[in-house]
Amino acid sequence: MAEKRDYYEVLGLKKGASVDEVKSAFRKKAMQYHPDKNPGDKKAEEKFKEINEAYAVLSDAEKKERYDKFGFAGIDPNAAFYEAQGQGPSGRGFRFWTYGNFEGDDMGAYYGFSGSNFADIFDDLFGRGFARAQRYDGPMKGSDLHASITITFEEAAFGTRKQIRVNGKTITVTIPEGVDNGSKISLKGQGEPCVNGGPNGDLIIEINVKPHSRFTRKGSDIYTEVPITFIQAALGANIVVPTLRDKVSYKVPAGTQPNTVFRLKGKGIKSLKGNKVGDLYVKVRVEIPVNLTSEQRDLLEKFNKTLN
Repeated sequence: MAEKRDYYEVLGLKKGASVDEVKSAFRKKAMQYHPDKNPGDKKAEEKFKEINEAYAVLSDAEKKERYDKFGFAGIDPNAAFYEAQGQGPSGRGFRFWTYGNFEGDDMGAYYGFSGSNFADIFDDLFGRGFARAQRYDGPMKGSDLHASITITFEEAAFGTRKQIRVNGKTITVTIPEGVDNGSKISLKGQGEPCVNGGPNGDLIIEINVKPHSRFTRKGSDIYTEVPITFIQAALGANIVVPTLRDKVSYKVPAGTQPNTVFRLKGKGIKSLKGNKVGDLYVKVRVEIPVNLTSEQRDLLEKFNKTLN
């Protein structure tokens, strides 16, 4: 059996590192070599076993102390102070399996976690669900893949179909109407291949929506601005308002003030969660004329006098 590496070296730590440093190093290594991230990779599998073995000893204060004092002899199953079972993080138990010469020569011990205890250790470090509550050498779902697609404002509003190339394969993605910037679409079974007979992972696609030159969006509602003259604002007028689908006529009432907002119901975007359609909110921007002629100035001055 190959000579075992020092446990601190396995985790990339200096001799005598603290338990917190051990946990932090193990977290990084475990994420790097976890079977979910390296399906079918035998070298990664061996690395994963090796870092688990190191963690099983160095994360336990008593066993770490023995290892620091006596090296591998301190955790030798034939030594008087060796325990076949012990307590891991949060008081959870773990069990050791040993292989090789039980006379103490060429002892290639493998320290593993059994059953749900293995999942519990990972839950302590990574959060619920990381270890999938099953032994890592059984059937496991393949890793999810992540990609992104950039679409236009209109494509987000009305839906579209796009093609994306992942792992050398072209996949057609149906994007439903109503998606927003940051929305995610999951394509089941389009991720990494399965491990040991488990299902393939999923392909998670994040949607990036290009800004629009005229419209902004909040949920299913959209917003825009329309310029009108001060004469139209004062006297009222029928104006043309652009929407995402077409242009509509709207009557601005007399005496409309700058920055007044009016609503066009049902002219927004369909909600992803149902058939409800948002509204279009239009802000009136009153434009003040510049470069007046002398005649126009005289008329405005006369009009101003009538106000007084």
